[in-house]
Amino acid sequence: MMKRWHLVLGLGMLIGATIVYVALQGGAIAQERATVAFTPQERATLTSLESALTRVAETVQPTVVHIRATRQITVQPRDEMDEFLFGFGRGRITIPQPRVEGQGSGVIIRSDGYIVTNDHVVGDATNVEVTFYDGTKAKGEVLRAPSADIAIVKVDRKNLPAAVLGDSSTVKPGQIVFAIGSPFGLENTLTMGIISATGRREAIPGPGRTRLYTDLIQTDAAINAGNSGGPLVNSRGEVIGINTAIVAGGLTGGNVGIGFAIPINRVKVVVQRLLESGSYKRGYLGVGLTDIPADMREELKAEQGVLIRSVEKDTPAARAGIEPGDVITEVDGMPIKNESQFRELIADKGPNAKVRLKVLRDGKPLTLEATLSVHPEDAPNSESAQVARGSEKSVLERLGIVVDATPSEIQRELGNAQGVYVQSVAPDSPAAGELFEGDVIISVGRTPVKTVADLERALNQIPSGRAVRLRVLRQANQRTMEILAMFRMP
Repeated sequence: MMKRWHLVLGLGMLIGATIVYVALQGGAIAQERATVAFTPQERATLTSLESALTRVAETVQPTVVHIRATRQITVQPRDEMDEFLFGFGRGRITIPQPRVEGQGSGVIIRSDGYIVTNDHVVGDATNVEVTFYDGTKAKGEVLRAPSADIAIVKVDRKNLPAAVLGDSSTVKPGQIVFAIGSPFGLENTLTMGIISATGRREAIPGPGRTRLYTDLIQTDAAINAGNSGGPLVNSRGEVIGINTAIVAGGLTGGNVGIGFAIPINRVKVVVQRLLESGSYKRGYLGVGLTDIPADMREELKAEQGVLIRSVEKDTPAARAGIEPGDVITEVDGMPIKNESQFRELIADKGPNAKVRLKVLRDGKPLTLEATLSVHPEDAPNSESAQVARGSEKSVLERLGIVVDATPSEIQRELGNAQGVYVQSVAPDSPAAGELFEGDVIISVGRTPVKTVADLERALNQIPSGRAVRLRVLRQANQRTMEILAMFRMP
């Protein structure tokens, strides 16, 4: 009897302990699931914010597309044996040509089928396929502006949802923004962040060339590979930029919180030119310039503007009478604040535009007029450019450098070294960031150069797209260094 009582008591204790355990666990789970004790006003504020952000996504996402670009690579036989092997059985055996596929994003700007993206997304593509928000697809035709890294993809569609383009001149650090696109092929992805900075100037390597961006918006909204060409959107759902590049980190090259977008006001100018004329060619003045150094403003009698460092011969600047040391303060009545604004203003005026320049020379104001020409990089197929390519001088123009014989005093400082003196380097040129004013080029690859003619002959031997390797003497901090400068031949 006693044993039975002990058994019943033991079972009762076990059941009781189980009930207590379950009750405690239930309480713990309930405690974990408890919501934050917001006040009614706080809850209403959060609900309103979430509703607003959701509406931005619902409104803008249908205007964003996924772009797949295919580039065909033609393989040429390398020698007679390859020709024999590839040619054997020709007509019966076909060797498929390799294809390279890339992907990016775009945003619809007109309901009749016009989409904006980056040029590096669709440049040189043989086939462009656009996937819309509803999953349907269409083939696209491309209009390119490589120098601005902007392109238009035209599809045969009507009544598409078009995005609202905002005003990037009002963008300020701290504003909330959204990046929308297809990172790593994940379509219709939306990320949120803030404007980190404006007016960023970056030289960013890309397929076949390094592009100089003089006025980028920086954001910490997550941007990754595949986001290029997609919109950067403000809290009102307006497109304020086209996502273009990131500072990548780690082995994967993923986002580290630093992304860049081309301001939409810049995009509007390029798009308008593409739609009007089918191409975008920049205006060209032919000067090397910088912002006014802060410690030189009093001496130059100018608080803002751009300081002319060099003037290229036989250019609109030279014909207009612009001289090194001039300070340009206005273009067609518009005050000039800095170098980036001036360059974009001249570029956007376009070739053959007449501009009135307000100039300070030795502190005295004067007005000069110039008729802009086409930027050398934007006229690769023009008759004048073809003539120029046939001459020795053209290669220097295409590289954006002005050179001359090394001054005797600099030769002495360098130990009587033989070479060619760099007078100026155009900031938006292939050589920008590698060559600098004051450098002395002593060889192209392994070929020594002593004169300008030597340099031109050596450079003319390098095909377009191949690497240019220059040995350069450079003085810094009272020391002389030998530098390797590398960039691609345009």
